[in-house]
Amino acid sequence: MRNLRPVADTPPRAIIYLRQSTYREESISLDLQERACRDYAERCGYDVISVLADPGISGRTWSKRPKVQAVMTEIEEGRADVILLWKWSRLSRSRKDWAVAADRVDVAGGRIESATEPIDTATASGRFARGVMTEYAAFQSEQMGEVWEDVRQRRLSLGLPASGRLPFGWVWAGGGKIEPHPERAPHVVEMFQRYLSGSGYAEIAKWLNDNGVPGPLGNAWTRTRPKTVMDSPIHVGLIPYRGATYPGAHEGIIDSETWNAYLAERSRRTTRGEKQRRAEYMLSHLMRCACGERMSGKGAITGGKWYGGYICAHRSTHPHDGRAYVSALAIEPAITTWLMGFDIDDSDAEGDDPLAAVSSRRDRLVRQLAQLEDEAVQILRARTRGDAPASTYDRALALISDERQKLDDDLRKVDENLRRRPDALVVHEIRRDWQLWPVTEQNRALRRLVARIELRPDGRSADVYPSWGGLPSRVSW
Repeated sequence: MRNLRPVADTPPRAIIYLRQSTYREESISLDLQERACRDYAERCGYDVISVLADPGISGRTWSKRPKVQAVMTEIEEGRADVILLWKWSRLSRSRKDWAVAADRVDVAGGRIESATEPIDTATASGRFARGVMTEYAAFQSEQMGEVWEDVRQRRLSLGLPASGRLPFGWVWAGGGKIEPHPERAPHVVEMFQRYLSGSGYAEIAKWLNDNGVPGPLGNAWTRTRPKTVMDSPIHVGLIPYRGATYPGAHEGIIDSETWNAYLAERSRRTTRGEKQRRAEYMLSHLMRCACGERMSGKGAITGGKWYGGYICAHRSTHPHDGRAYVSALAIEPAITTWLMGFDIDDSDAEGDDPLAAVSSRRDRLVRQLAQLEDEAVQILRARTRGDAPASTYDRALALISDERQKLDDDLRKVDENLRRRPDALVVHEIRRDWQLWPVTEQNRALRRLVARIELRPDGRSADVYPSWGGLPSRVSW
């Protein structure tokens, strides 16, 4: 009886380890992995003490994953008892690393368990089954890598893009080929001409918006989006892949002389080394004119009194339907009043809680991504069986990849808005110290809360857009 171990008064302490694969069609979101692990822990009566993740890192690496190293340390130093994985492959796809990790955990008296592939590793047969699963994970990793590389190399040999996403100005044609978009391609050509004539990306974006040209995703052009479009070698008849370019089966819409001139001019502008100017006004870098352009702070001392305000940088070259200038003595007190009274939990126009709406949208995007992941895995498995010509599966995977990229972009924007959303303590501290701060500190604090302030044409009001998204607030003076 003295050799029996006492029953623990507390439940086993578990650490959930998550890893998101770099392989897109096998890349299950961290949210789904964590949800499965937490459900498993609840069924087993485990106390989840922490969740560690290595997003977007290959399972073939070990030393380059900081969180998996931290998990092993927690087990070896006795601060946790169980490592919970979504699948065995999440810990590693390397045979050697898996063997070493399992031995380290066993020596420390811990356990490794899978939420979706439960195996009792306390028995010899269970450890054998785990070995089979980890061996299969290594085999699957190697096989998937070979299949995808074969797909990419085949597409490159045909002069086709290696993925399904095309830059603005191009569309898929019959037979898996690409061709210029009849309406968008001429705009791309003029973008290069304008840039080489001295226009910047912001001016090109404004020209596109003024002419009603929709952006790559159907929305308005931002100041940096033209650069993303123009940097694609596809426009000159080349296919980019892993930092290199290959001859394309398509004919470019610009010649090599124009392409090389663009690269040289872009490099010259990038390396000029201009320093960002210090914010000298409370609303520096935040003000936008009703015409859409930036407004800069401008002031002077006249008759011993300071007069200052914000003026549109393009007031002399662009027509204005309204005011192109606003006094700092008018708008700054109005913004200060908004700062002291706004509530980050205000309801939107439809009466919904903004935070709950954003969270609901995020959950919906996660579910849509999970469905695409399942579809891609099924297609990939069918391709390995050879049920149909490989080109059929390649086109299907390309469409899924394109749709997934759009969902990933939407999810990234939602997450960015959630990260930018301040808590009540941050807002309280800003309000408490506001009158004590110099103007540079006030500007820095505002830029944590405000994405932009748009002057309305009447010159007597403005719309304040919060940094975390949502509807703007109207201020007047």
